[in-house]
Amino acid sequence: MKVLVTYFSQTGNTAQVAKAIHQEVSKGHEAELKAMEGVSPGALAAYQAVFVGSPIHAGGLSAAAKGFLEALPEGAGFTLAGFVTHSSNAYESASFEKGLAFFKEACQARKITFAGTFDCQGRLAKAIQPMVQKARKLSDEDWAKRMAVSDPHPNAEDEEKARAFARKVLG
Repeated sequence: MKVLVTYFSQTGNTAQVAKAIHQEVSKGHEAELKAMEGVSPGALAAYQAVFVGSPIHAGGLSAAAKGFLEALPEGAGFTLAGFVTHSSNAYESASFEKGLAFFKEACQARKITFAGTFDCQGRLAKAIQPMVQKARKLSDEDWAKRMAVSDPHPNAEDEEKARAFARKVLG
């Protein structure tokens, strides 16, 4: 089976998860790992399975990932699985669930087989931490506690969960 793992990543979190998925699918399949910027949605017909990764931005998928999914050809012959990274302890899970749902909705609209999503906690980019802290109205102490939980992620355990997701998808 020919498999593509493609992703958009700004801080390295999503790239790290993509590499773990690619490592797993490479064991028994012809697999490629490519940044989303280097992939044309029209070229996906060469694959039987495609994993698409995105960070969560403002509760949804990144603009790059949304545009990529919206450009997928209808009735493509591959199975699609999605994966995201997010700072779940800074954003409540309800804040990123619309990002997860977008994968399924995009597949349904384009008659593409959908294999599910994987989500992974990740480090929140330092540049946006003050904005998120202010929006959540958290004290410096409470914010520091939340960041102490998310900063070590993704970690080895998260990578193993990503590999398990890949095994399940290709099962």
